[in-house]
Amino acid sequence: EDSQSLQRIISTLANKNDEIQNFIDTLNHTLKGVQENSSNILSELDEEFDSLYSILDEVKENMVISIKQEQARKSQELQSQLSQCNNALENSEELLEFATRSLDIKEPEEFSKVQKKPIKKTILTHFKMNGEKKVTQF
Repeated sequence: EDSQSLQRIISTLANKNDEIQNFIDTLNHTLKGVQENSSNILSELDEEFDSLYSILDEVKENMVISIKQEQARKSQELQSQLSQCNNALENSEELLEFATRSLDIKEPEEFSKVQKKPIKKTILTHFKMNGEKKVTQF
């Protein structure tokens, strides 16, 4: 009877050892699967981020082009306004000079000799520019 009890204990221990070995095999297989899955996921993540970086680079490039085009358009508009203002200032200075000289005129016939340019055009140009002042900014 002692030998039968010992035989059952040995059999139970052998079964438990088999179960433990099977569990160890399962854990090793699961560990290998986790490592392979992690490696695959990291690789896919790299591909996704590479794709996103590519898209972001393209969006950035389009935004840079848009900003540069807008800058060029606004710069051209401001240069045009600057030119018009300089012309208006020049016309205004001529008009001021004409008005100042005309104060000194005593004879009516001398008045027409002082300024060859039509006064009406100079005045209109000056007042037209005063109505169009605007500054374009980003």
